[in-house]
Amino acid sequence: MIRILYRHTSGALVHNLPIEQLASANRDTNAVVWVDMQNPTAEEQAQILENIFNFHPLAVEDAMNSVLLPKINDYRRYLYIVIHSIYPGVGLVDLISRELDIFLGPNFLITIHEREMGAINGLLADKEHHIQEGISRGPALLLYEILEFQVDRITRLLDNFEAELERLGDIIFQKGDISRESLLDDLLTAQSSALRLNRVLHPQRDLMSRLAQTDYSVIPAPARPYFADIHDHLNRMVGLVESMRELSRSTIEIYMALSNHLMNEANRRMNEIMKVLTVISTIFLPLSFLAGVFGMNFRYMPELDWPWAYPLVWILFVSVAGLMLRFYRRRGWL
Repeated sequence: MIRILYRHTSGALVHNLPIEQLASANRDTNAVVWVDMQNPTAEEQAQILENIFNFHPLAVEDAMNSVLLPKINDYRRYLYIVIHSIYPGVGLVDLISRELDIFLGPNFLITIHEREMGAINGLLADKEHHIQEGISRGPALLLYEILEFQVDRITRLLDNFEAELERLGDIIFQKGDISRESLLDDLLTAQSSALRLNRVLHPQRDLMSRLAQTDYSVIPAPARPYFADIHDHLNRMVGLVESMRELSRSTIEIYMALSNHLMNEANRRMNEIMKVLTVISTIFLPLSFLAGVFGMNFRYMPELDWPWAYPLVWILFVSVAGLMLRFYRRRGWL
């Protein structure tokens, strides 16, 4: 999907400018053009980036392929910028990043992205906003507004991420039927998300510092303090992500230590039970032997007919059991 916002030299705004008129609109150096391409085809990118704007082949190649880290390339006539937007995944602790390619010139702004972006949709839908602000202030400040929306959204995602991570830490110490495997999956997902954010936000912060301090020809001097403001926000985010990465790592360590403790405690109780059962089985072993001997040979032992024979047998059974119990207690087995 390609959407084009065009501000004429007279100040008139044209929404959804046809692609056929884009080349002539770009030739007007006093006008401003914003081209947004969401999940474009290779033919659409080649038509706009190569045929109409005549960008450098290396920049076009990077825009048509994935770039792992944020970066900025200065082609004098324009800047090619790569930043990453943060999106929620399947859970509050699952955060993913997606690439946003930007071509910034003195009178044009081109944004290329695969996923739908609320910041861009909101700016394109608010027609009244561009009368005094937005595209009316130039492409550099229009880019600032897009990045500002992104920073605000990332801040909310990080707040939810931090709250969910703290909740997972509380669950570890709760009693009850807790799915330990699911909890470990969430903690590992949180740690990988924190590492991913750290890998993205660090260079993105440095990129904003370059936009604020470097004398790029396509960024007017009055616009640089705005990028410095975004740099300050990202600097705080980097510190927050660092603390959340440490929190996720320490939470996993606590979880593993608690799991090992619970496992050792369960093994200890199992060993106690097995020891008691073994002692009981051992006590009954000689008693079973004596009962078998006397029971199997009852008719061949006339002495069992004596009056004192049965009490003697019972005394023998009890004595054997008592001696064995005493022996086990002295050894500390019971």
